Amino acid sequence: MGVILALARTPLFGWADTPPTTVPARVTTIDGLRGFLALGVVFHHGAIYHQYLQTGTWRLPPTRFYANLGQVGVALFFMITGFLFWTKMLEAKGRPNFPKLYVGRIFRIIPLYLFLVAIVLLAVGVSTGWRLNEPAIVLVKQTAKWLAGGAFIGGDVNVYAGTGLISAYVTWSLHYEWLFYASLMVTAFCARNTTLGALAPLAGLLFAAPLLHFHPNNMSLACALLFSCGMTAASAKRAFAERRLDIPQWCLSSGAIISLILVLALFDGVYSTLPILLLGFSFMAIAFDATIFGLLSTRPAKRLGDISYGVYLLQGPVLFLAFERSPVRSMAMQLAWLHWTILLIAALALILLATVAHVLIERPGVQAGQWLLARWSLMRRPSAISAS
Repeated sequence: MGVILALARTPLFGWADTPPTTVPARVTTIDGLRGFLALGVVFHHGAIYHQYLQTGTWRLPPTRFYANLGQVGVALFFMITGFLFWTKMLEAKGRPNFPKLYVGRIFRIIPLYLFLVAIVLLAVGVSTGWRLNEPAIVLVKQTAKWLAGGAFIGGDVNVYAGTGLISAYVTWSLHYEWLFYASLMVTAFCARNTTLGALAPLAGLLFAAPLLHFHPNNMSLACALLFSCGMTAASAKRAFAERRLDIPQWCLSSGAIISLILVLALFDGVYSTLPILLLGFSFMAIAFDATIFGLLSTRPAKRLGDISYGVYLLQGPVLFLAFERSPVRSMAMQLAWLHWTILLIAALALILLATVAHVLIERPGVQAGQWLLARWSLMRRPSAISAS
């Protein structure tokens, strides 16, 4: 992490910095958190790869820290989503511009996702010698699942076992993201009332928490609780927007760190009630501007946060290429420090790739969505067109 942060600080990554904008800034600490979460998932998968090379089985590593590291990253990403979009609902008083919201999400998520799918399908084609091993209609259905933008979880393609391994199986989280975005069309009605908008996320939290306690690792319930934690933080942040909380910065940062350490050290898995609530406390502190003793407000943290979607989504191909060749596989299997050296090189290559993808794919995708919305808005106002 020290090497990566030092590299992210260099001018090499300056070209990917977010350009100046008149749009109000989001919570700086949350933007700074994203890069660490994405890299946590990378190191989690790096530990899984060490075991995969030894046994040929893709499963959680035996140590709690590495097993929980990636789950913590995904869990906090879900909380961030709940926080940001419930904040939008509250600001719009439950009447957001849904076409703008959904078009924005599509053009933010899909372009880079399709780039990943192109890499996955290319790798499958090369690995299978471009031979058709399935009936054409079956292959079309398998490919369509991958092209659905994460709405469906893609499986093996053309009888290539472990197609998902090429993506490190990260696309499953997009399925729950899309479900959350769809749910906003219903939950937005709660935000039309100030009191109900503040209490609705808390009600969701109180509903999902006991159910998950009796059904641990149920991903639908776990995600409902995670999104509710983020939404609750958004309601709390808005409720205290005009009041100054006299909580020392060191106290907020210490609380966030202690909660995170407890989750990483004490639990066999994150997707159950108590660890999620502890993570929710940690996230609440960060949402209230806990900088983790200044770390989350540094320039490297902000830059890694800007490219975090690419780091998360493109890690699979980079790790696959890093460990696919026999000499590298042999070195990684022999000594742990060699494995982590290879992983460090792969992580550095990954953030370079994610930076390029951010500039050439993500940012143009967002701009294309904004252009489309502007054109659509003009088409709905013919009088404005005539006047211009």
